[in-house]
Amino acid sequence: MKLPLLSSRQIHAALQRMGFVEIHRKGSHVKMEHTDGRRIVFPYHDEMDRHTLRGALRDAGVPEEDFLNHIR
Repeated sequence: MKLPLLSSRQIHAALQRMGFVEIHRKGSHVKMEHTDGRRIVFPYHDEMDRHTLRGALRDAGVPEEDFLNHIR
């Protein structure tokens, strides 16, 4: 499955819809945490590389299909 090119704003909004809350932001990186303890860190840029997004989702234990269902 190929991930679409997304802005960090779209990624941030989708993660919020999934229950993640921003807990820290420094420079161009955002750290978000889910109530079940999962954390994700990603760069906040106009456009995020697909491989970077895939790695961040994998590290946080977020299934790609579930993430794609929360994108608008």
